[in-house]
Amino acid sequence: MTHPKVLVDIDGVPVSGLFFERLVSLSITDREGIRSDTLEMTFNDAAPHFASPRRGAVATVTILAGFGGGFAGAYIIDRVDHSCLPYTITVGGHSADLRSDMKTSKSRHWDDTSVKDIVTEIAGEYGLDPKISDAVSGHVYPWIGQQDESDLNFLERVAKRHGALFTIKNGALLWLKRGAGETADGTSVAATVIIPTSIVEGSCRVSENDVDRFGKVKAFYQDRGSAKRQEVTVDGDVDADGEHVIREPFGSKAEAQAAAEAYAREMLRGLIKTSCAIVGRPGLMAGQPVTYLGVRPGVDGREFITEMVKHSYTKSGGLRTAFEGKLKAND
Repeated sequence: MTHPKVLVDIDGVPVSGLFFERLVSLSITDREGIRSDTLEMTFNDAAPHFASPRRGAVATVTILAGFGGGFAGAYIIDRVDHSCLPYTITVGGHSADLRSDMKTSKSRHWDDTSVKDIVTEIAGEYGLDPKISDAVSGHVYPWIGQQDESDLNFLERVAKRHGALFTIKNGALLWLKRGAGETADGTSVAATVIIPTSIVEGSCRVSENDVDRFGKVKAFYQDRGSAKRQEVTVDGDVDADGEHVIREPFGSKAEAQAAAEAYAREMLRGLIKTSCAIVGRPGLMAGQPVTYLGVRPGVDGREFITEMVKHSYTKSGGLRTAFEGKLKAND
């Protein structure tokens, strides 16, 4: 195990002394997409009882650990649980990047507007820095509506259609190619290499699953010229039979094609998954690639994209990092 340096600020004020004396454990869960990242801290509340951080406070956590890089995140405390005999306090929080006003329903529409321009406009409304991959933002909508729908739900719906990963991190709205392990400008992120000596015994798994395999994926769109419903079909798993039909109708052939290709791509990724716990790597985040080296033939060299990363710290055990991921998408 590695014993990292953990720094915590509450409402901008660094904590020390009694806070760390009473801290039993701290865990941070980082997730792909807009599912809120979370913080949980557990304290020993034996007499004299401990004054825990209040609900609504902002906790900023930094973890530094040598070669593993560093992690930093801000969380709004939304839960304080007191347990008695023995006395403990558990404090929970969600990512401060998830804006509550983005959950408010609204109605509007865009005409002849690209995905990139729509995402940029919405990011600007919240003071977020848009970082957008051209690979999943070039489609131009003749018309698209947001009908009594929150900005979060609308962006997630559009991202799913185009095979994009939509998330908000550190004041930026990220719109990236899902499962590619790339930055917004298309640069590939170097994979974190996992070797046997860093793996927690009994935790490493790679699974291959035949569930939800389809040979074809079909989507429908409305042909404005003939007023008839048309279809597009793309190849899925070449080793599978059957057909998956996307029930949501689309407004153009290009949109239906993009949605079908995005579904097929994610389906193929989901056939092979991994999970593992390792000696702490605070620099590892959801959406980044990992690969194994020296573990076993058939596992080594495969590249996975993490969907969930959890950093767990205890004073007795140091820092561990657990992750789950799917196979990296083929271009």
